[in-house]
Amino acid sequence: MHPEVPLLKRCSATPDRASPPGDAREASRGRTVPFAVGAGGIVVILLIYHAFTWRIFTGNVDAFTELFSDFVTYYYPMGEAIFRTGLPVEGYLYSPFAAILLAIFPPLGPTVSLVLWGFLQVAFIFLYLFLFRPLVPAKLPVQLLFVTLALSSYPLLLNFIGGSVSVFMMAALLAMLVLNEHGHRAAAAALFAFAVSFKFFPIIFLAPFAVGRNTSFFLFLVAACVTFLFVIPSVVLGFGDTLRFYGAISDSFRESDWIVTNPHSNYFPHLILRLAAAAGHDLHAHLPLLCWIAYGFAAANMGLVFLIQRTQLRHADLWSFLLVFLMLPFVLKTSWPHDFVFLSFGQALLVWRLQDGEKAAPGTDDKGKHIRAMRPRARAAGALFLLLPSMFFSNIVFFNLFGDFSRYGFYGFLFWADLLLLIALYVELFPVVLRRLRGKGGDSGHYTSVT
Repeated sequence: MHPEVPLLKRCSATPDRASPPGDAREASRGRTVPFAVGAGGIVVILLIYHAFTWRIFTGNVDAFTELFSDFVTYYYPMGEAIFRTGLPVEGYLYSPFAAILLAIFPPLGPTVSLVLWGFLQVAFIFLYLFLFRPLVPAKLPVQLLFVTLALSSYPLLLNFIGGSVSVFMMAALLAMLVLNEHGHRAAAAALFAFAVSFKFFPIIFLAPFAVGRNTSFFLFLVAACVTFLFVIPSVVLGFGDTLRFYGAISDSFRESDWIVTNPHSNYFPHLILRLAAAAGHDLHAHLPLLCWIAYGFAAANMGLVFLIQRTQLRHADLWSFLLVFLMLPFVLKTSWPHDFVFLSFGQALLVWRLQDGEKAAPGTDDKGKHIRAMRPRARAAGALFLLLPSMFFSNIVFFNLFGDFSRYGFYGFLFWADLLLLIALYVELFPVVLRRLRGKGGDSGHYTSVT
């Protein structure tokens, strides 16, 4: 990422001369109204579809016997217990800071708490939809495509009916990027630590900043995580109780062998074990080897993140974040379906890239010969060929057509959606990174030819 020009400013079409404030507001209103109208139409269409299929969907998803069952089963009881016992309730695997936040709900009572939790779910979904616009300089069709993909995303809808926190974390991480680009580092770091405090795996999103050139912001993020995960709980609960809380969570992680056989874990080694068992082979003895293979894939993926940051590829933080999201099923042993809420964002981001996100400008080569921009049609076609089934596998329409919750998880359709998107990203970005490493530019994502 170019350190001298913030991503959000580079993403915007900057006029040659400053526009009057009134003109800027009018232009912003002109862009917002068509988006609002289009998004409203999409919401209406999808609500009609969900009205006809919602009972089928909820009846099929037998893991959630009641609305917001994660909240009812884990979060609300944790809020009740945090100041009484100082220990996590059974099944709660998040930080004591998150437990302290959850303590605001029990005094409200279960009914009001459920309504408030539902409001938060809807609010963060809308925040997730909104954040695409400042982060991705896409035209209206791609923006509306993202709205469609997100609101018909099986992981997002599953997150909603389960009352899970994945959409909170996704929105917080994206908002962190926006705030950082506007120079609000403290607020951005707080949002990052907020995401980490729910599920610890977002700590791996430190990696792009660790290998990039923004060392000061990396230190901000580390300090915020230490504050949220240790300092605040130690002040509120006491240092000893904080250590006991983390010790109990550590014991729960060690006793989580049941995840290996759970059909909804999209962790790569677990999926391989299930598919091998379906073919009549028992590979459980090779689980450690499969885990090391998964970590190898993740390490290679982090290598591309390093190259993207090193070559200062345009929109480097966006691509780096997407790559880190996509490696979750290679490092996160649960990898539950609602953890994949990021897929719709990544799919729309790549569509923008393939459509018109990185157009090369005509000019001259080093010999003075005229060159014209050419679209890498074979590469774009290959990426699109991988992207379309990724969209389909993660969509609620496919899930409803498939019609079997356990079999859908058993065959790991969300893992395949993730992997296809990851490969498509490599097809599109890796040649550009190589060209930049060789000193040939290539950030445009398009080839050039001499005429």
